[in-house]
Amino acid sequence: MSMTYTIETWGCQMNHHDSERLAGAFERAGFRAVDDPRQAGIVVLNTCSVREKPVQKLLSRIGELSNLANGPRIGVCGCVAQQEGEELLARAKAIAFVLGPGQIHRLPEALDAIARDRRVVLTGFDAAAEHNAGAIFRTSSTRGMITVIEGCNEHCTFCVVPYTRGPEISRPLKDVVQEASGLAAAGLKEIELLGQTINAYRCPVSGAGFAELLEEIATIEGPSRIRFITSHPRLFDDRLIDVLARHPKVSRYLHLPFQSGSDRILARMRRRYTRAEYLDLVRRIRRAVPDINLSADVIVGFPGESEEDFAETLSLLEEVRFGQVFAFAYSPRPRTPAARYGDQLPGEIKKRRLAALFERTDAIATELNQRLVGSVLPVLIDGESRRSASDWQGRSEDNRVVNFPKAGDFGVGEIVNVRIVRAGAHSLYGRCVEAVPARLPLAETVPAGRPADDAP
Repeated sequence: MSMTYTIETWGCQMNHHDSERLAGAFERAGFRAVDDPRQAGIVVLNTCSVREKPVQKLLSRIGELSNLANGPRIGVCGCVAQQEGEELLARAKAIAFVLGPGQIHRLPEALDAIARDRRVVLTGFDAAAEHNAGAIFRTSSTRGMITVIEGCNEHCTFCVVPYTRGPEISRPLKDVVQEASGLAAAGLKEIELLGQTINAYRCPVSGAGFAELLEEIATIEGPSRIRFITSHPRLFDDRLIDVLARHPKVSRYLHLPFQSGSDRILARMRRRYTRAEYLDLVRRIRRAVPDINLSADVIVGFPGESEEDFAETLSLLEEVRFGQVFAFAYSPRPRTPAARYGDQLPGEIKKRRLAALFERTDAIATELNQRLVGSVLPVLIDGESRRSASDWQGRSEDNRVVNFPKAGDFGVGEIVNVRIVRAGAHSLYGRCVEAVPARLPLAETVPAGRPADDAP
């Protein structure tokens, strides 16, 4: 078997960071990364079970890989690996190993099994597993991700995460701060803190909460930006709002899922907050941080959702006016209570509602983005634009995508000031300038721009 590997990653930031941990384990074992699966001795599929039909998509990809001439060994990791376990070995003989997200540290065991021509399943959760930050093979020279809490105890009725990621396990505050300090010393400009429900964090040594952890990291010298994802609305307290308001390094972007605008549906989802409580939280956050860019997750077509319930979701979107919305049509997940609800909705209703929601959220995002035309934003360059080799692409302080022409001696990892000249629903377009803004302009003071098509 060739000592080469490639990892295909599906899903959220947690999965992408897990792939960095997997890559680190491969490198320590003497393997070399390749981009093309046709050149790889081992292909790892790091899976996500949030989207619809994840097992079918996985098996389809395994079928494609099995037909490659080099016959790579296939490993399945991530949430689908934990969800399906032994059944995957029975359904696809091409799979060499199954490794749950709670068992990444055991990849060397899986590699040893391959060497012995054995197939293994390593799943479950190990609270005592060591988190070796030094073994992570980081793929970005601009941003570094840090897991601060694994798992989730919320048990929303639609969500499979408690079953695929396990119960909440927080890392010691001292260890997280030390890892963040290492990333800052390495020159990374942005640190992103990760957790399925990150504001449930509680240091197992001191009992410190997430606000205390965020404040510690915000005082580290070096990084220009600190982001975190994902927060649960019911756990977002005034202490955390205060840290957001006082520390300019903390990103002006906040992901705050609401899932539904209907109290009846929120109760069926077991979200444990009401529409009024969510809106009050938004008001308190915006009072403290007027230039915050809010994003959210929304589920449409949840079992029993009426037209009136959906209308309440649309009205909440209008009231809050999110910069980005990540919306999904409900699909049942194994072991979740909602999968057993008898009032599942037809696919055509879910599809229609999702299209209506996207139409409205794109219109709102376009309006918000056009208000930034004429302003100057500091942009962290990620790399070449996907639309044009003559442009750079980066992100503003509030996580908006910004494209602009390559000019001067700027390069990946640098923060440059860009004057926005046009805007669309999903991105901004501008040109480099010398002026340095002190902060993002507040929404009330941003000059209105002319309507424009989506920026290239």
